[in-house]
This record gives sequence, structure tokens and C-alpha cells, in this order.
Amino acid sequence: MLNYIRKLRRSLRVHKPVITVEVSRAAVLENFMTLQSLAPNWGIAPVLKSNAYGHDLILIAEILKNENIPFFCVDSYPEAEQIRSAGIKIPILIMGHTPAETIEKNRLKNISFVVFSLEQLRSLKRGSVHLKFDTGMHRQGILHSDIDKVFPLLGNLQVEGVMSHFAESEKPDSQLTKLQIERWNKIAARFQKDFPVKYYHCANSGGFGFAGEINANVGRSGIALYGISPGNLETELQPALQMKSIISEIREIEVGESVGYNGTFVAEKKSQIATVPLGYFEGINRKLSSKGVFLIGGANAPLVGRVSMNISSCNVTNLEVNVGDVVTAISNVPEDLNSIANIAKICDTAHYEILVNIPPHLRRVLV
Repeated sequence: MLNYIRKLRRSLRVHKPVITVEVSRAAVLENFMTLQSLAPNWGIAPVLKSNAYGHDLILIAEILKNENIPFFCVDSYPEAEQIRSAGIKIPILIMGHTPAETIEKNRLKNISFVVFSLEQLRSLKRGSVHLKFDTGMHRQGILHSDIDKVFPLLGNLQVEGVMSHFAESEKPDSQLTKLQIERWNKIAARFQKDFPVKYYHCANSGGFGFAGEINANVGRSGIALYGISPGNLETELQPALQMKSIISEIREIEVGESVGYNGTFVAEKKSQIATVPLGYFEGINRKLSSKGVFLIGGANAPLVGRVSMNISSCNVTNLEVNVGDVVTAISNVPEDLNSIANIAKICDTAHYEILVNIPPHLRRVLV
């Protein structure tokens, strides 16, 4: 019924979007199966926080809901509410900080919460929880050396799982990761012996590369699920997202004329400039100004001048283009200069930042 209502609403829309974010169902499912092949004895817990890394929380949950999922991972209670409001019943683990009052008064079904500290444990009287241990990242979690202090505090809590998180699992020769695995395996063995729980999970996406060394039955995956390799996985992944728009205008400028704010691009020859109606409000990083490219008809069209709030300009002097032509602003082909990986390199940032800065108001289309 919900899907029918959504389709009906779309059919009644007067506005035709000039920017579309496409998400590939096949790519998401292929990446899921690839991860499963790396850790055949683990369940895979998809990480859907931050609007599923920019891919759309509900869209990705819908794609995966019929797979053998132990639980979805989100950051906050409102994200869990969104999933439940969409009628999706897969268990959910809320990994971000949640006040004790929210945990104890939770009325959503099949929801668990991560507990990060002894103080938080002492404050809780009820709730389904996963205990997070700090094995070396030193960002959050109960110190691995404090494990003996944990058991007397469990009281009436329903402890569903224990977990940790890697700091640099994308590096295959990381000594820190090896130390974290050693500490984690001791924690898991201790619980398996003295206080068995349902789920043992330590690995993020990069951690799947160490699956044979980790005492666990679940792995959490975010970035790899969406087709971006953390760097150490010896397997191919397929990026699931691409962003498209159109050429809204084409103008010819003379030698010496400039483009955009503050005239940072000056034409050295007569040039054709295409205007594309998307900018940094739509997730096109301002650092791409005069450095990045868009794809038009399969050819690179260099960005010229500064990326504006809602407009970018491309040099199309040597291209056969027309107003209305499709522009691929973000490509799902890893080798393209405007793939997520290459955009991140140009902007000197992480893949994650590029993806999560694609705003939720842009329509995601399942392809």
C-alpha cells in the first residue's frame, strides 16, 4: 500500500526534477553478496546511518529487507522511527549515543541500543543493548581492560550483543588492527564462556579483509556495501550511486572574458561554456572549482570558475552539445574522473564526506 501511495504521488507531481540521484539495486545486492563471500560464516549488518551514506535510508532498507539480515545499523532513534514508519520490520541497532530515558521508554519493536561506558550501564534499568568495547580506537567504548567491571552491572538488561570498532582496518598490514583483533578475540571468548550473547561483531567494511582472524558471527558494512572499497579488500565492488542533471544554457565567451564569481577562470581563446543547475547546495564540493569534471555524452567537460551555490559551469568548447543534454555530475564508474573516489582525491577528503553531503531533498531513483 505504501509503495502504491508513493507511486501515485509521483504521478501527480507537476515539477520535473532537473537533478536526479540514481541508486542501483543490482549494485547494492552485488556488493552485499561480495561481502558475504569474504565472510561466509558471518551475517552482514548493513549500516544505514546518515541517510544510508547519502543513498537514501528507506530506499536501501527496501532493497535489503528480504536478504538474511541480522539487523540494520543506524545512528539515531529518529532513523529507526523512519524505518519502522516505512513498514520495515528488520531488527535495528542504534549505534549513536541515546539518552537512558529514551532507551528505557522505547516502544519500537526489535530495537537495540549500543552502550558505550560503565557510567551508562549503571544508569540503565532496562533495555536491549549491545556492549561496545574500546580495543584501541580510543574514541568511545568500555575499556577492554575493564571487562570484569561489566558483568555485575548487567542487572535486568537484555544483552543481545558485544561489539568493537576498528581504527584503520583499511590498511592490510596495520599493527593497530592486529592488536585490536587480539584484544577483541579475548573479549569475545570471555563472553562466550561466561555470558553468551547472540551477536559478536567487531568488523567495519575494512574488517571483512580480516574475517578469518576475528572471533565473530556478524560484520557491519557501510561504505563497501555502497560500492566504495575501503582499500584493503581484494575484490571488485560496484558504486551504486550516480548524479545526473542537464545543460540549462550554453554561451560563447571571448578571449579575456571570465566565468563565475571573482573571475577565477579567464578564457585564453573563444570558448563555449555550459551552465548546469547544481552547485554546492546540491553536493558538488566547492573544491572542485576549476579542478573537477562533469561527463557530457561520455566526454569530460572541465569545471571552470567557482562552483556556486546552485550552479556549475563547464567548458564544452570541443564538444557537440545542446541545451537539455544529460550531464553526469557524479559517475558510478570507478575509473571516471568524477567518480566518488576521484572526487574525494581532488577534494583531499574521504569518500564518506562526498556521499553524505548529497542532500536528502534530491530525489533518489532506484534503477
